[in-house]
Formats: sequence, structure tokens, C-alpha cells
Amino acid sequence: MPSEALAAFLHRQSPAVLADVLIELANDHPEVRKRLERLQLADSPNKLAAAFRKTLAGWRRTQKYQDYKSVRSFAAKLELWLDQVARELAPKDPASALDLFEAFIETDAHFFENADDSGGDIGDAVRGACRHWLQTAAQCEAPEATMRARLLKLVNADGYGAREGLLREANLLLSEQGMRELVAELEAEMALLVAKHKGAGQVPYDVIKVSASLSLIGQALGDPDVKARAILSYRADPNPMQRESMAQAYLEANRPEDAMRWLQGDWGHLDDRRQRLLAQAHGQRGNAELSHHLRQQLFEAAPSLDALRLWLDDLPPHQQSSALQRAGEIAMALPNPGLSAQLLVELHREADAEATLVDKATAINGADYFALPSLAKTLAERGWFKGATAIYRALLLNILERAYSPAYRHAARHLERLQLMSSADLAPLPSHDDFLAQLRSKHGRKTAFWSLVAGQS
Repeated sequence: MPSEALAAFLHRQSPAVLADVLIELANDHPEVRKRLERLQLADSPNKLAAAFRKTLAGWRRTQKYQDYKSVRSFAAKLELWLDQVARELAPKDPASALDLFEAFIETDAHFFENADDSGGDIGDAVRGACRHWLQTAAQCEAPEATMRARLLKLVNADGYGAREGLLREANLLLSEQGMRELVAELEAEMALLVAKHKGAGQVPYDVIKVSASLSLIGQALGDPDVKARAILSYRADPNPMQRESMAQAYLEANRPEDAMRWLQGDWGHLDDRRQRLLAQAHGQRGNAELSHHLRQQLFEAAPSLDALRLWLDDLPPHQQSSALQRAGEIAMALPNPGLSAQLLVELHREADAEATLVDKATAINGADYFALPSLAKTLAERGWFKGATAIYRALLLNILERAYSPAYRHAARHLERLQLMSSADLAPLPSHDDFLAQLRSKHGRKTAFWSLVAGQS
């Protein structure tokens, strides 16, 4: 039922009916019971805050390690708690809610050290807490200087890099004047640190940290000069990565002339990044022809889907036809059939993509699990079953030849997809039955894989 229809239906019910339903749900579902208990505390913000604080204290005490299987579920609980504090407590008592968000942020070390956060789920929760903190602080009736001091305290204690949003989105809390005052405060600190470490061979971490803070505040202000000063204050000759960050900031502010200063010279192995930014700068300066030429050179030097889109997206109509033809010629000549097909599909040349995959089926890199599965899915959905079959076979064989048992479930799904396309005319590829016979002959002893296949049938 659509949410609008459900809401209308519920509004037609009597209070007694709704109460009975909620009681039933509360008896069966602990989360519903907890929500109703918090609803009872709606007119007592202090007690409501205490209930939220009790949950946070429990997380602080626990030493249970959240492995990669459980961490996403745990992070979802953290984010739900943050949303509940923002929705149920902040409107009634923003000061108490702010204290809770602050306590949560200060607990990030415990969260990170007791979880496998390789997927970034805990980091996302902490970043969400930072945004809640800024939004709630803006609701509090406190002097801006006081809030700025609390913000800096949280920033300076950041040991995991997940609190960057406190500065990047500082405009949610601070006025422009307040942010300018914060910049002045940090630049004064930077000057003292640079003077203290003058002559040191390596730039100390505390200098880098203050520079990073200034760069983030510069983003909140939309002022790339702040970032540039932060870098140049300790390094007169920026390295290519620093030049890239400054040029990017100026381009985001639509100041191509200032960006050009940092796009001169050669950046070595990063020079393709320089040329991309240089093309963008020429485009912003109104030199479209030079921008298009640079983007074409980038694609021809290192063909990729991103480079192709970068080149073609802004071309005027009268240049599209010749560019599409040239891009197709380059794609067809590539030795990597997977990349070639990917580019040809982007150019709406699915027939050529399929022909390339079939002709070079043995050269398809089945380890390219980033691009090939989505390409195979696209081809299958559009009815190009030979091309999709060639890809799924390559992916399947790669897994089995490596005997990589953690991926056997994926291999079984690849075989299931191949079965679904088996009735199509696959010539000159071997028929599905012949391929299956060869698969059993070579990999028949991989019982873990075949048991998964049997489970799907």
C-alpha cells in the first residue's frame, strides 16, 4: 500500500483500534516497545536524554568485536540512534541533544577499534553524527565563539579522519564572519608551527593537520585562496598532488585563471590528471577547441570509459560524428576485448562489441570483476547473448581455475545465467552442453562448487 493511502487508512481508525495494534506490536517487537517507552518520555526531555545516554554508555562498555559480517548491522543501529536523538530530543531540548551527539563523536575511537570498518560503515555513522552536531548546535542559543571553541575541540581530537565534516560543513553552524575568524585563528597557529619547525627535513604532522583543517574551512567558505595559503605557508614549491588540489579548488570556484598557475610543467606519472584539469580550465576560459583536443588526446593515450565520456560529453553536434567514428576505431583496435566491448557498448555499437568478445573469447580477462559483470548484464538485457555468454564463461572459469572457494557462489550464479541463455544460437562459441561437459571434465572434483549448483536447480 502506498504510504499516502496507508496514512489515510490509519487516520480513519479509532484511537482504541490503533492502541490495540500498537500494544500487540510492542509485545512482539522490542524496538516498538522501546519507541513507545520513549514516547512516554516526550514531555520529560531530561528522562528521554537519559534513556539515549544509557544506550550510548552500553556501547562504550562493550568489548564485543564487530567483524565484517556484523559491522553493517551494528552501524545501522548507530545511525538509527542518531536519527532518533535528532527527531525525538533535539526539537525539545537541543542542548541535551548536542551533548549526546558530542559524546557519540568522542566515542569514535572505541567504535573504530572494536570493528572491522573496511567497508566504511562506522565512518559513515561518525560522519552522520558530525552533521547532526552542526545542525543541532545551530539551534542552540549560545554565542558563536563558544560553539566555535567546542567545534575546534572535537576537530583537534580527531584520530581517525572521520570528523572532517565538522569543518567542511561548518557553514551549517558558523556565519561567514565566524568562519573567517576561525581561518585567522588557524593561520596564526600555522605560522607559529612553521616557525617552530623551520629547517626540519620533514614536515611535522601537526603542520599537515592544521593545513588540512584550513583547506576544509576553505571548502565551507567556497574560498580556494584559503587552501592555497594553507599549503604555501609551509611549502613554497608544491608537489603535483598539492598542485592538483589547488587547481581543482580554483576550478570548482570557476576561477580558471588562478587554476592555470598550478597547471604548468610536467607532473610525471600524474600528468594525465594535470591534462584533465587543464582541459577543464580551457573550457572555463572559453577555449572549447583546445579543451576538446586535450580530452581527445587523453582518451587516445589511455582509453577508458571515463576518458571517453569526458571527451564526448561536451562536443558540439558538428563534431560528434567524426569523434564517434574515431573512438570506435580506437576501441576496435584494443587488445583487451573486455575494455573494447565496454567502449563499443557506450558508443551504441553492441554488434561490434559482441563480435569482439566472441572472436577474442579466450583473451577475456575473467579477473576483471569490476567491469565485466555489469557489461555482461547489459548485453544480456539487450539480447546480445553470445557476448554475454563469452563474458560469464570467462568469469566462471577464472574462479574455478584459481580454486577460489569464497567466490564459488558467484561462479554458480554465472553458470545459472549461462543456462538461461543456453537456448540461443551461440555459434561459433561451443554450445552450452559442450561447455558444461568440458567444465565437469576439468573441474568435476570441486564438490563445493557443484553442490552450490545443485542447490540452485
